[in-house]
Amino acid sequence: MAAVPQLEGCAALGSFVALPDKTLLHAGPPFHKGEAIPAPVLNSAAAAAQFEGWAGDFTAARRAITSGDIRLAPAQDHAVVTPLAFVVSPSMPALCVSDAAGHVSPRYTPVNDGPPPGALRFGARHEGQFARLALLARIGQALGDALRDAVPVLPIMKAGLVGGDDLHGRVSAANSALADVLAPRLSGEADDYLSLANQFVLNVIMAACAVMIAAGDGVEGSRLVTATGGNGIRFGWQLASACGIWQTAAAAAPVGPHFPHTTGRRFLPAIGDSAVIDACGFGAAALRHAPVMIAVLRGHVPESYFDATASTAFIGSHPAFPLDLKLGLDIDATGPARGVMLAAVDADGEAGLVGRGISPWPTGR
Repeated sequence: MAAVPQLEGCAALGSFVALPDKTLLHAGPPFHKGEAIPAPVLNSAAAAAQFEGWAGDFTAARRAITSGDIRLAPAQDHAVVTPLAFVVSPSMPALCVSDAAGHVSPRYTPVNDGPPPGALRFGARHEGQFARLALLARIGQALGDALRDAVPVLPIMKAGLVGGDDLHGRVSAANSALADVLAPRLSGEADDYLSLANQFVLNVIMAACAVMIAAGDGVEGSRLVTATGGNGIRFGWQLASACGIWQTAAAAAPVGPHFPHTTGRRFLPAIGDSAVIDACGFGAAALRHAPVMIAVLRGHVPESYFDATASTAFIGSHPAFPLDLKLGLDIDATGPARGVMLAAVDADGEAGLVGRGISPWPTGR
């Protein structure tokens, strides 16, 4: 409750965050030295390296990344949250979500890269990726101008919940609420993009939740989760009493349905920093507010996930949201945490988005 997230700017990531030379940011905890990077992440990283001009072609980019000439680092270690397999580079436009109360330093997130094909976050190579990245770079300035007057995020999130969103798997109502604020401030290509990217708000919600859960950082003895995400191999989390230290376990693939014509494609184990949404208390823990998502997932996950009773893994109500929601994930709580709502990407990095589901928390809850 201490943090009051507000969307207040857009600029190239490098103008917000000082990164080491030739460093790209990925979701979740760090990769171990020498281990094979999951194909979707490597595809996205290679595209990002080419976008920066650090490699002449895809093969050279992959070689530079796997050799370590281009470094991969966890986004959350640099105050950034990035969705799914999206790998962020310094020149990409990023949104800034700050804390209006001044308790927490800002968090940053790339501008949502729109629907497939051509979206990096789904981890498949596509000839349209560079046109999409170029478009994002062009509209970044317009978004920055539109956000000179900050937009409070809590009312946007509340509008989503009231409109049938869980704020992770479904964000339609929240996206409409944010568009109502931003559209009058935009025109031309930027306004067109806002209409195209029907999950634009998702990245904003990620950064807002990252700000909210980070308010607990440094509290001695606290077992609240203050950062979390998956890298496609391991799922990681940090605790308020040990901020900056990753704890990890093997990542679990989402449990849920395949999209049409993708049956047989393997779901990549949990990938993305959007797990911060679920650690805050939304997403899988708020499914009872999203009847559309319940219909999608019924028969794939336990019926208890749809129960109106709040999970006891979360510690308290927030005045901005419905009282039945409890926020703040206690990693040691005995109640179920419900897991993480995720889009499922093809583990082989070929088919992109192939399904959706809930990835269990590695603690078994």
